[in-house]
Amino acid sequence: MKRALHHLKQGFLVPQGVMATRAAILCSMAVTVIGLLICLARPACADALSGLPTPLAQRLEPVAEISLDTLDQDGREQLAAARGRVASAIVAQASDQELADSYGELGALYQVHFVYRLAGTCYDNAMRLAPGEFRWVYYAAYLAASTGQLEQAVAGYAKARQIRPGYLALTLRLADAWRDLNQTDKAMEAYQSVVNSKGLEAAAHYGLGQIALLQREYANAIGHFETALAIQPEASRVHYSLAQALRASGDRDGAEQQFARMGDTLPVFTDPQIESLLALKRGSHVYFIAAMRAYRKQDFAAARDAFAEGLAREPDNVNAHISHARALYLTGDKTQARQELESTLAGKPPTHALGWFLLGILAEEAGDIDTAMQDYQTALRAEPEHAGAHFYLGNASYRRGQYEAAAAHYASSAAAAPENLAVYLPYTGVLLHSANGLQRAIELVAGARQRFPEQELLEFVQIPLLAGSGDKDSMEAALARARQRVEQQSTPPNRELLALALAATGDFDQAQTLQDALVTEAAWSMPVETGRLSRVLAAYRAGKLPAQEDLFTWSLLQPPEVKGISVFRDYPAPRPY
Repeated sequence: MKRALHHLKQGFLVPQGVMATRAAILCSMAVTVIGLLICLARPACADALSGLPTPLAQRLEPVAEISLDTLDQDGREQLAAARGRVASAIVAQASDQELADSYGELGALYQVHFVYRLAGTCYDNAMRLAPGEFRWVYYAAYLAASTGQLEQAVAGYAKARQIRPGYLALTLRLADAWRDLNQTDKAMEAYQSVVNSKGLEAAAHYGLGQIALLQREYANAIGHFETALAIQPEASRVHYSLAQALRASGDRDGAEQQFARMGDTLPVFTDPQIESLLALKRGSHVYFIAAMRAYRKQDFAAARDAFAEGLAREPDNVNAHISHARALYLTGDKTQARQELESTLAGKPPTHALGWFLLGILAEEAGDIDTAMQDYQTALRAEPEHAGAHFYLGNASYRRGQYEAAAAHYASSAAAAPENLAVYLPYTGVLLHSANGLQRAIELVAGARQRFPEQELLEFVQIPLLAGSGDKDSMEAALARARQRVEQQSTPPNRELLALALAATGDFDQAQTLQDALVTEAAWSMPVETGRLSRVLAAYRAGKLPAQEDLFTWSLLQPPEVKGISVFRDYPAPRPY
């Protein structure tokens, strides 16, 4: 409607140098009014966001089209493209998750271009479509704080913290909002919970100092402000607060010195999520977002091209270069992927662990284990707790017979990423090579089974360990579980476990009977297994337990071969751009 009225007004404008006649003006008015009436009769004049189809109109709020004439061309193009992506998702009846991402990304662009009302509507729609998505909840709360709606901001931050309780920058923002609302007890508790967290210290001390100053605890305030300045000397705004505390405590000379040094720079703190939001103002990040959207859809060619477009605008973005290298690898260009990583990391201090880790994967995949191990070690210098580098160093050390080193790397990997099932199997295997390793292996697998109770592989491993433990209760537990498995499903692996458990508890005759049948079956169904099964049978006939190396579970406990495609596709990137 507004656009049509704008066109109606434009109908009165006479082109320069042309004499408009009364008839021409009336004709122009008539044509424009007809066009307006047609637009009013046809909803197609509104885009899909402002004129939602009926099913979505019952769930979402329309996002009006407004003039963006105050923005620069880059901003207008970004918003037009993002709005078009939402419209396309609506027309294509995309999933709620995809539609939520499109709305959220449009909201983020509106926010960084100061179109706050529409940003809020987009975030509301994104949260309705994907209520558990941290980004949109957090961005909506940050938007509320930015526009002075502090109670709404607190509610949003609290909800976001329920989704990601470990994201500590959020706690700091929540503390700031509580402080501004004069809820000092809550604010102080929140500040104190993050005051020793890397990247948040200066801002937390500043907040605690402000509360102490408000409560007239001047010595405490001075201590916090001085600590904040020691951590971040460039935070010149702290000098003003420190001067206030010094003057209130009677130190007028010290206060004058601090007033003379005051400025406008507040302490900054690490908040990757908000940093990514604010970076949208740069055109490069629109391409990076498009690249990640394509990446999630496994359209790696589109991701590769979008990263390249973004890097053309922001060539110094190391994280984006690493993501570009991953996309190159996943589109089959391993050589270019290596060159991208090497040129990006060359001459720089080892601060990008993911890039060095991926270089190590490329080297190991090519058979250059020495170089791979050097690259993994460089990754660990950048990030001592890097789970992937520890895991692959553990694998390489295991293959070289360096069992204690391998065990140490596996332990570090499991500590850094306890949700990674893959580390527990070779970790168990390498422990069996070390002194008193059996008991450590039993404890490791027991803990892993608690974490992954649905993983059958762990029980396959656990039963032989318990059977070979020499502990009566453990051996009987192995026998009971093996019997239960055979009753549930009489497969060859389950019967082999039962034979082992029988032998461990002294029933070698029954173990021989079961094992003999397995050898006979394997002779015609799986000949490759007959040698191993026959060696186990010979051990039972001699009244001995078989060697671990002759059990079918032994192969599960070996270091896995490197699979570059899985690593390049799935390994998480803390900052993809």
